[in-house]
Amino acid sequence: MLALLIPVVVANVVSVADVPSPRPTHWVTDQANVLDAASEAKVEAILDELHTRRKIEVAVVTVDDVRGTPKEFATQLFNTWGIGSAQTNNGVLVLLVMRKRRLEIETGKGIELALTSEWLAAMQAREMVPSFKAKQFGTGLVAGVQAIAVHLNEGPGESTSTAPPGEYRSDGTIVPGTDRATPPTDLPVATPPAPTPSPRAARPVRDDGGGVPTIPLALGGLALVGAGGTAFTIRRRRKQRICPTCTPPRNMNELDEVADDAHLDAGQRTEEQLGSVDYVVLVCGGCQYSRTLRNGRWFSSYDTCSGCGYKTMSSSSYTRIHANYDHGGEIEVTETCANCSHTRRYTRYTSRLTQSSSSSSSSSSSSSSGSSSSGFSGGSSSGGGAGSSW
Repeated sequence: MLALLIPVVVANVVSVADVPSPRPTHWVTDQANVLDAASEAKVEAILDELHTRRKIEVAVVTVDDVRGTPKEFATQLFNTWGIGSAQTNNGVLVLLVMRKRRLEIETGKGIELALTSEWLAAMQAREMVPSFKAKQFGTGLVAGVQAIAVHLNEGPGESTSTAPPGEYRSDGTIVPGTDRATPPTDLPVATPPAPTPSPRAARPVRDDGGGVPTIPLALGGLALVGAGGTAFTIRRRRKQRICPTCTPPRNMNELDEVADDAHLDAGQRTEEQLGSVDYVVLVCGGCQYSRTLRNGRWFSSYDTCSGCGYKTMSSSSYTRIHANYDHGGEIEVTETCANCSHTRRYTRYTSRLTQSSSSSSSSSSSSSSGSSSSGFSGGSSSGGGAGSSW
């Protein structure tokens, strides 16, 4: 009796060490071999242009399968490679795990307010998942990285969002950030004493209806780009400066940097002193109604503190174990809040060194300085981002 020989397809389950970094010459590692040459070239061109304009590093990776959850793998791969700047943590990882039919987009800590979990989830559902369901993986990846590039290039570098970026967990759920108490905005304005010189430049009071150039981050998840988005932003900015209580409506005045401190709490004043957030306080000259606008810096070196919720968390690191050709390295990171003194410590792992065509002296220098040996710039992620199944 002849036995039937049935071929068995075994998925290649990879670890982080099994995935080669595309740097320093490329941005894409297509280990699952799902991208055609034209699509891969388009993705590379988009990410090259984004890196040239904004110095943002985006890695695109496809693998057959991973142990554990794709989210856990994405976070580990991101931190092992050190995607993004070590100073601003502005890296992004786009990961496809084919056997699990899962897309993960991991973000560096410094870019979470620009690419919120809500925005990423909505973009994935709109631009990427329909193509993946049709097995058009190249089309979906091109559309996704293009949407990210447009969103980041259109933004002037600030956000008016007052909500924390939230938490994206390894089980694929998005937990919105907990809003801190909003400071009162209806305090009467007393005539301030003669101002003393301030280290910060004072803004003149103005009532012309203009505003600080900002771009709204829509918590509902839709990016506003193009002419329609620009017009909406201008209308929204002007509306924010109109007093809602006066009849007929009148423009509110912007307080200077000395007078607006009376309307800010201690944490907000610390954010302004650090330069991570700029607050604009508007006051109606008639009824004294006031409104506080928050303009957060996307690429500030400060992160949002999990203890107090203010963007006052800084980080420092030192290398406990230097990577070499036999093993990876370990970097201990300490985060300290300038507002509430909350402290957090964790370990970031780097990949082991690999022999390249370049001189061995450059590899040795990279190891001794504690920088990433993957060709990326040493950024880190605390788990931000969003994922989707198809």
